[in-house]
Amino acid sequence: MDWGTQRLRGPIVATILLHASLTAIYVCKHHGDPSVLACVGKNRAGTPPYEAVTLPLGPNGYDGQFYYVIARAPLRRQPEGIQGIDCVGARQLRILYPAACWLFSAGNARLLFWVMPALSVGVLGCLAGLGAATARHYGLSVWWGLALPFAINAGMPVLRDLTEPLAMLGVFGLLSGWLLGERWWQLALWGLVAVLSREQNVAILGIVAIGALAGRRWDVALGLACVTGIWCLLVAYLRAVYGEWPFLPSDGNLGMPFGGLAYRWSHLGGDLRFSRRTAIIQGVAMTQLAVEVAVAIYLAPGPGDWVVKACMLSGALLAIVAGRFVYSDLWSYGRVFFWMPVGIWLLATQSGRTRWLALLTPACAWHLVALLDWV
Repeated sequence: MDWGTQRLRGPIVATILLHASLTAIYVCKHHGDPSVLACVGKNRAGTPPYEAVTLPLGPNGYDGQFYYVIARAPLRRQPEGIQGIDCVGARQLRILYPAACWLFSAGNARLLFWVMPALSVGVLGCLAGLGAATARHYGLSVWWGLALPFAINAGMPVLRDLTEPLAMLGVFGLLSGWLLGERWWQLALWGLVAVLSREQNVAILGIVAIGALAGRRWDVALGLACVTGIWCLLVAYLRAVYGEWPFLPSDGNLGMPFGGLAYRWSHLGGDLRFSRRTAIIQGVAMTQLAVEVAVAIYLAPGPGDWVVKACMLSGALLAIVAGRFVYSDLWSYGRVFFWMPVGIWLLATQSGRTRWLALLTPACAWHLVALLDWV
């Protein structure tokens, strides 16, 4: 991918400034305390390893609190239980983001409150740069790169120190690099970023590896096989450390086709008590998801690379078989199915059909409603 132009700087700088400003606004709304981004629950805040947290988020917090703990010492055995990490092996399997945060903070408990969102915002800048370079390659405006993080909802997870921005960067880098014919080691590096940020991305490596074998790109297939081997070694290490396989339980996360979708549609106003605002937001979000699934199915028979199509349809399939836990709230399902919008974005860019790119951009609303604490 050719980065040798100043035209790419505009989308990159604009993305970083925009998302840094949005994150700063969110922090200012919470008394200027950046520890709110770690999403530590009241049941954990103030006690080790969360002793530096001064502003908890809700009674139980959110997943970012676990990556915060891992970022303090990413390779050591992590604390378990109510004061530690839930599904500890599964969280540590997504080691790249907390390890990178540790690298820039030396694990300092307070410095991490700044480093974790700063790194995520930088990742969004890289994502915009990749999108801009891909759009330029296919004769489109580089400013489509600015829309890419919004289109795949990469900005919303920044507000809770989640691993998804880095996982999205890895998947997009791998698929765009595949389309543009990047070298094997570049694809392998993107694949490593993808699988060490979120375990489900191993499926994407498998699809690209099959494409490489079919296209006789033996070096790419071998490189991705090596990446998968590294990931398997990490899985084995965590299995030995914690005595169980480091994966989230399938029960509740996966289920019968359309089961999670049906539950969410029948409980738009909330699981415990009805909220009209929640019902409106969930209704619009679920409609957007349904539109993306329909677009993915529509684009599948048309022109475009079959590897990208397979990844896109895998995202649609994941949305269909996802269980009730995934659909618990917009914070959850709004970030899990990103293979689908990534595939739509790449196919639309490859064919120059910008109307499909425009169809994805309303996803920016989810970042804004999160900014307002409406979800």
